[in-house]
Amino acid sequence: MCSQSEVMHCYEQISPLTERMLELARAGQWGALPALEAQYSATVDRLRVIEPLMALDEAQAERKYRLLGRINSNHAEISSIVMPQLSQLGAMLRSMEQQQSLQSAYSQGTDLLS
Repeated sequence: MCSQSEVMHCYEQISPLTERMLELARAGQWGALPALEAQYSATVDRLRVIEPLMALDEAQAERKYRLLGRINSNHAEISSIVMPQLSQLGAMLRSMEQQQSLQSAYSQGTDLLS
């Protein structure tokens, strides 16, 4: 069985994780984000399992909502930084695919002439 403190512990782990993820996103340190995102996801998954089993007292509920406010704010800013980067990466991948397709088509054409 889980305890109220375990639920709050999860929220208290998630908040600084999102703060660190935001710092990394702001600095463009993309390589460090996946490890933190994995920790974040694992903690959120754990929280999904245990939170429905526990009712928080008033003080814990207030703390939870303050933490959620920070977590949501961090998440929104992370998304605003990461989404343009993902779009740019997608455009680069599409361009590379087109170049490979053209190269393949032209190399087949030169094989026919030989």
